[in-house]
Amino acid sequence: MKKFFNLDDPFFAPLWIRATIVVLLGFWTMIELVAGAQGWAVFFAALAVFSAWRFAVIDYTNEDGGE
Repeated sequence: MKKFFNLDDPFFAPLWIRATIVVLLGFWTMIELVAGAQGWAVFFAALAVFSAWRFAVIDYTNEDGGE
């Protein structure tokens, strides 16, 4: 399961990619809330918070393209 959520990958080094992922997850959370799917909204909100937390604690400065 760790490989599935491998946010240490160099693909995520650029700040704009990390910010886009968190914003899209938050946006999708709002869509699920408007649609009345609270279960999916909680899932996507948790995924957004988890991703934001992991992106904040991982040091990407040693990767190519890190900011």
